[in-house]
Amino acid sequence: MILRARSKACILAICAVVSLSVANTVRATSIPLGLNASLTTGSLAGTNFTVSFSYDDSALTGTGQEYVSLLSFDFTLQGAQFTRADIEQGGQAVFLNGALQYVTAAYFPPPPSNSQVSDIAFGFGGPGVIGYLDLNRQFGLGSYVLTSAVPEPSSFLSLLLGLVTLLLIRLWRPPAA
Repeated sequence: MILRARSKACILAICAVVSLSVANTVRATSIPLGLNASLTTGSLAGTNFTVSFSYDDSALTGTGQEYVSLLSFDFTLQGAQFTRADIEQGGQAVFLNGALQYVTAAYFPPPPSNSQVSDIAFGFGGPGVIGYLDLNRQFGLGSYVLTSAVPEPSSFLSLLLGLVTLLLIRLWRPPAA
């Protein structure tokens, strides 16, 4: 009788984990990512900074070239903060057959207060390209590389529940005869 109750508890725990996993994959997902950016020519040559951005992957089909609007695109460049709300052109994540290729985002005047650039654009010269104009209207280039995402808290929860379920199954298994 105790064995049967334990088996039912294990089955219920497994069902809960599967349900949670399916629920996490069906809903729209905000995918957090980042860029490591470096300005390599012009007056700001040698300046490195990071960009955090996100997009909603629910509209992706995984076929051909697709454009998805960015939900966020935030960075600080020499003390000036730029946000998604400041983007004048672009603001998209570009995919090829479901794989993220690059992002586009252009900031034009007026720049945020205390900015060292009047314009800065990501991805318009091609994947990984940054172009900018400093306050003296001098042109400079840079590049960026995509960085990995940190798993969302819901992914950690699914993983944790799965591990707990496996542990419970192992503990509740009757001794070998």
